[in-house]
Amino acid sequence: AARGRSAERHGADRRRRGIDCGGTTRTCCRKEFFVDFREIGWEDWIIQPEGYHMNYCAGLCPPHVAAVPGVAASFHTAVLNLIKANNADAAADSCCVPTQRRPLSLLYYDRDSNIVKTDIPDMIVDACGCT
Repeated sequence: AARGRSAERHGADRRRRGIDCGGTTRTCCRKEFFVDFREIGWEDWIIQPEGYHMNYCAGLCPPHVAAVPGVAASFHTAVLNLIKANNADAAADSCCVPTQRRPLSLLYYDRDSNIVKTDIPDMIVDACGCT
């Protein structure tokens, strides 16, 4: 099983986007999570980095929250959730999902032992919202 550890430090240069989980919040938020490649057995082929902050989304998306721009994944979601809140027939659960992601740069050995540098898209979750 893959293991990781929560990030406890916040860099001063880090730009805050969306809502980060903390305290007693149960609303959709971004949870920082660090993956150490040694802990999942990938240190033999990944040269750099030694791990990364993958992060993930967690929390509830009640209709009154999912309809708020900034928490909603899009303006479309905000409008849809307002309609769902006023119409029981349109009721469906909202989910807490990534709304902003960025790539992870990897330096690794390929199958022929060549050193390769690549950017893998959508590997780091920067912000979360409700669908």
